[in-house]
Amino acid sequence: MSRKNSMAQSRPRRPVVTAALAAVILGTSACDGILDVELPGELTEADLLRADMAPVMVNSAIADFECAFSEFVASVAGLEDVFWESTGWFTRAWAEYQVQATTAGVNTLRCGTSDTSSGFFTSFQSARFQAEQAYETIQGFDSGAVANRDRLLATAAVYAGLTYQVFGEHWCEMTVDLGQALTPRQTLALGEDWFDLALGHLSSAGDFDTPTTPSMLQLAHLGRARVRFAQGDLQGAAADAALIQPGFTALVTRDGNVRPRWNQVFQHHTRNQYSTVADTVWHQGIMVSSGYRNATIDAQGNTTHGDGVPDPRVPVEFTGGVGQDGVTPHWIQTKYPSHSSDIPLARWAEAQLILAEIEGGQQAVERINGLRDVHGLPHFQSSDPAAVQAQIIEERRREFFYEGRFHADKLRYDLWFPRGEGFNHKGMAYGTTTCLPLADAERVNNPNLTR
Repeated sequence: MSRKNSMAQSRPRRPVVTAALAAVILGTSACDGILDVELPGELTEADLLRADMAPVMVNSAIADFECAFSEFVASVAGLEDVFWESTGWFTRAWAEYQVQATTAGVNTLRCGTSDTSSGFFTSFQSARFQAEQAYETIQGFDSGAVANRDRLLATAAVYAGLTYQVFGEHWCEMTVDLGQALTPRQTLALGEDWFDLALGHLSSAGDFDTPTTPSMLQLAHLGRARVRFAQGDLQGAAADAALIQPGFTALVTRDGNVRPRWNQVFQHHTRNQYSTVADTVWHQGIMVSSGYRNATIDAQGNTTHGDGVPDPRVPVEFTGGVGQDGVTPHWIQTKYPSHSSDIPLARWAEAQLILAEIEGGQQAVERINGLRDVHGLPHFQSSDPAAVQAQIIEERRREFFYEGRFHADKLRYDLWFPRGEGFNHKGMAYGTTTCLPLADAERVNNPNLTR
């Protein structure tokens, strides 16, 4: 199946109004201007999928994506050895590498609804569906019927691409809209197609900002750089990454006044004390992770712990107490100090590290040091290709602390997973999780998947 054909099959054949979209629309009755709607006795597709509702369609997709992403970051950090569990709740599955197709993190639970479980798969799928639906619906309107039509189409395509990027980088396989199983590479290719579409519309609309990004153009390019890099298209990834400007940061916006918009890292790991920032991880006598406590850089530019300049990219502190289990010393992250703390979605630093890996050598060293200059950290120096590559991985590990990026790196670089051997800090047996399994519900409800 070609990329374009598989992409077409991934889109819904018939528009379906989602609950999230209906909820957003019901909340617009007091608004003025384009968001004004007359509420009928019964809402139908014709009532909702109208030209004047185009911004609401796109914003609904973004809202579900952001909700899912916040929960995802809080959960997948366990597979990144960012946290150890300090409770009997859902963090155990993640920190113990016991994520199964029936586990709360990948089942049908919606995001932002539980303090004792974690759900994001359904909400990611909802975001993908709504982004694709918005794109197809808006594209079907006459060009003069929708204000900022190309901007809305570009935004919908970017968020569809971002969802496929998350699926392709983290899941073992994927399926959409009752389709056949997709490999990670096929899923990433669909993401690239959506970023291509977005960039086409941006060439007409020009760049613009939104509440989530100062530059939709740069977000599209960095998203495409990610999927190209993950597919091994280094030339294409470098071309995109080179366009990202210093200081660029796109965000997953958070709001402490709305439960589904809470920063879930703060809620689960700081407020509820369900986990503690991980220390050094040893496996069969080998240090497989240096942990995230007391991260420092020494005078020679080596990454250390408790020996040198504190690394502000990994802000943690010991509370002096214990976690929810009453046993585990409670170390907390301070990167997100409240429910309203926004989460980085895409940053210039990632573009620089993509370029560093592709270029290698002294160019890579200079890019690493350019990032360290932002934080006032000592410079790294090496001419050994293996040492430079190892440092790029370590810089990514620290740069993207609690940003949901390092799990994909562990898979890409074939880093340590316990694979069912050994025990965690509390003597609990490790499971076999590496990439995320497809939820059982997808197999049960999809006649095109082998059970």
